[in-house]
Amino acid sequence: MKILCISDRTEPMLHGPSLNHYASGVDAVISCGDLDFNYLEYIITFLGAPVYYVLGNHDPSPDSKVRPEGCIPLDGEVVDIGGVVVAGLSGSRLYSGGPNQYTERQMNLRAWALSMKIRWRKLLGRPAPSVFVSHSPAFGLGDREDPPHMGFRSFLRLMDRFEPDLWVHGHVHLYGPDQERQRIEKYAKTKLMNVYGHKFLEV
Repeated sequence: MKILCISDRTEPMLHGPSLNHYASGVDAVISCGDLDFNYLEYIITFLGAPVYYVLGNHDPSPDSKVRPEGCIPLDGEVVDIGGVVVAGLSGSRLYSGGPNQYTERQMNLRAWALSMKIRWRKLLGRPAPSVFVSHSPAFGLGDREDPPHMGFRSFLRLMDRFEPDLWVHGHVHLYGPDQERQRIEKYAKTKLMNVYGHKFLEV
């Protein structure tokens, strides 16, 4: 399956007449947050592939009536995307009191709730997620030392518990000529990828 992952920055090649040629063959789109909802709606309308999303710290609250039309929320959910099981968690560290910001304790409770959902699925004979999607990175894996961009320790526990093949996130902007090197981290059996801007993945 070919997945287009997007996050944090509107890309001109994805928001114009070249979209269908540039993203040819994409089966699904995953947004890791902090993107204008009009951008997501443009992609789903003109590319035709389903768009799944988590929310970033600059996005509206999940309680808001504002949401990207036709797109599928991943926050706290486990979904099967063409045979690939994906789980998601929105949000960043609490730093200003805005929407989609959480303390480590709050995110730990949200991660626990997601874990219970995954365990219940396993009792029913359904597979655990092979891909996790978040806005923020895990602690110590592609995050930063400043409070807004510090990752969550609870994500490490999710990786310890379920050993997904892949974890994709955004939130941390990449700069300079070595952006591709900055994208990738490794934790036990899990490959972590910062999809800032956009990244095509085969899963």
